[in-house]
Amino acid sequence: MPMIVNLLAPQVTQPERVVSPDGYLAAVVDDLWAGVVLSYNAATPADTARNLVLNPSFEAALTTETAGYGTSSTRTRVSTQARIGQYSVQHAITAGAAQGGTSWNIQPVAAGVMVQFGVWVKIPATGITALELWWRSQTTTLATVPVLATATPGEWAYVSGSYTVAAGKTCDRVAVVATAGAGPVTWWADAAMAETGPVLHPYVDGNQPGCVWDGTPNASTSRRVTTPLNPRMIRKVRIMRTDPGAAPVPVRSGDPAWAIGGVGTAYDHEAPLGVAVIYTATPIYEDGTRGPQSSLAVTVPAPAPGQRKDLWIKSLDDPGLSTRVMITSWSEKSAAGRQSSADVQGAAYRALAYDVHGAETAEVAIDVPPEAVERVRDLLRSGVLLAQVRPGYLTPDAYFVPGDISGPNPTGRLGSSGGYGFVFTVEPLARPATADQPMRLPNWSWDILAASVPTWDAVADSYASWASLSTNGVT
Repeated sequence: MPMIVNLLAPQVTQPERVVSPDGYLAAVVDDLWAGVVLSYNAATPADTARNLVLNPSFEAALTTETAGYGTSSTRTRVSTQARIGQYSVQHAITAGAAQGGTSWNIQPVAAGVMVQFGVWVKIPATGITALELWWRSQTTTLATVPVLATATPGEWAYVSGSYTVAAGKTCDRVAVVATAGAGPVTWWADAAMAETGPVLHPYVDGNQPGCVWDGTPNASTSRRVTTPLNPRMIRKVRIMRTDPGAAPVPVRSGDPAWAIGGVGTAYDHEAPLGVAVIYTATPIYEDGTRGPQSSLAVTVPAPAPGQRKDLWIKSLDDPGLSTRVMITSWSEKSAAGRQSSADVQGAAYRALAYDVHGAETAEVAIDVPPEAVERVRDLLRSGVLLAQVRPGYLTPDAYFVPGDISGPNPTGRLGSSGGYGFVFTVEPLARPATADQPMRLPNWSWDILAASVPTWDAVADSYASWASLSTNGVT
């Protein structure tokens, strides 16, 4: 059974691990191959996280539950920016060197107890000189933590810190506060999470799957409620992917995946690029019945605008051949008509029989460096392929099998060594069947394992479980 990541390849920093609210389904985006590693573990201990923040994601109008901070700052609840739910709070600081932020009421925490606090923020590239988390008792600030270094300008970033309440004090508010530079600046915050204890769990509010409000929705504390499972009786898990505006489709290696004892893994090499998708896992018990679903959302990054390698060509049968290449031309798309006509005696008009048009077909030319020529030659002959480009190209993902292939032909591009061009036709096919397909991951197989790890004792020392072995330690 093939799996992921060659042990001999340079190590790549793993992206953020995303976990479903109930803790059973997890995903890691595989940036190197533009895929997603999925793991399901029905034996995951119940997550009892409780969010002490009131109205944490601003789904209710701004009230006393979310007091503002800063006399030179205007707060507005907006739907144009949001990390969780439909709304966030926008801060417009109008004076240079002024502070502005939001202070949330929380359920009071007594002295000696650690308070974890995390919140999503989106700051501009310039204009903010400081960003801090505050722990407060009414209007008295108990502690501050600088977090500007962990906030990525121009995108949503999670910042967090902790504080143990000092003797004789009570913490009943948490805040995130920015300091403007020389002039006015606008920034956003969303999805505040505060809880006691040594661990800050993934975000909770009563609107999230598997979570409930302890009182009035969006005006009370909230907690995660995990449904206990019986992992010993689980045999398989089916994992579905929902793309924007589309019906759910099975993940190729999760239709279904083996999950003996409630533990299973899958790999999705076909998720669209640059858009959020939802994965939903359903356990299947020994008697064929199904357990509760677990869901999460991730985004597989698309090639950034301006990058020359803007086309992913992926092999379904051998994902390790998949390659990102540079498009040199993409012909105008054409869709063949399917019509037949006949003369009708005594009538001016002919009779016409017609069907839906064929899928849009295009001739594609790519340029690859010399060291990738043999790889691309093998890729184009490996069977069913998937072509993917960034969303801005307005070209749907397409499964296809190349017909006539031209190349490699020298192009003189890609540096002094020269590039080589290939030309082929993309005529889209229906998505190949997914039922009972094995798990295939790039550059990881039993043969690679045997060549990299000398003995089974060494394998046992390197991997904590079969699930970890199946993904080379990603899960």
